Amino acid sequence: CATMPIRSSSTRKPSQTPCRAAGCASCFPQHGMADAVRSLAVIEIARSCLLLVPASAAYSVVADIERYPDFLPACESVKVLSREQDSPDAECSGAERIGVERRGVERIDAEVVASKAGANFTFVTRNTGVLNESVSVALIEGPFDALEGEWHFKALGNAGCRVDFRLSFAASGLLSRLINPIAHSVADRMVDAFSHRITALADRAEAL
Repeated sequence: CATMPIRSSSTRKPSQTPCRAAGCASCFPQHGMADAVRSLAVIEIARSCLLLVPASAAYSVVADIERYPDFLPACESVKVLSREQDSPDAECSGAERIGVERRGVERIDAEVVASKAGANFTFVTRNTGVLNESVSVALIEGPFDALEGEWHFKALGNAGCRVDFRLSFAASGLLSRLINPIAHSVADRMVDAFSHRITALADRAEAL
C-alpha cells in the first residue's frame, strides 16, 4: 500500500485581525507575528492524503482511540470514560431505522494523556464516529480554550480512499506563544503516524 499527500494548508487567526497562510503539499507552514500575551490565537490546520486502502480500513484505525498509544507520537495513554451507540428510535419508520443502523454512529468520551518535553498534559475529548465516513473530536476538558478536529473518509473505488483532516484549537496567553511554533510540525507527524498505521495494518491483513 502507498500514501500520497495531496494537500496541506494552515490558518492562524488572531482574535482581531485574521490572517491566512497556506502551505504546499510539502507542508511548509507560514507564520505571522506573535500575538500579545493576552490575545486569543486560533490555529487551523488542514491535511489531506490518498491511501491505497479501503475507506473502512482508514476509518477503523482513526476510530480505534484505545490503540493510539501503540503508534501515535507523544500519546502516553487513553482511558475510555463512556461509550454509546445510536439505536433506531421506536417511532422511526423502517427505512429510517435501517439508515441509522447503516450509519453506525458511536460516541466515545476518553481521557488522553500526552507528553511533551517531559511534561504531561491531560485531555478529555468526545469522539463521534459515523461508520466509514467521519470521526469528529471535541474537547471536553484540557489545557486549551477550545479544540475541534474532524476526519473525513471518501472511497475512491474499491481499493483506495481520500482522507481529509482538519484541526482547530484556541490557546490564550503564554500557551499560545508556546504552541504556535510546533503546532504544524506536530500535525504533520500525527497524520504521518496515522497513514503509516493504516497502510501497515492493511498490508498485514492482505498477507494473511
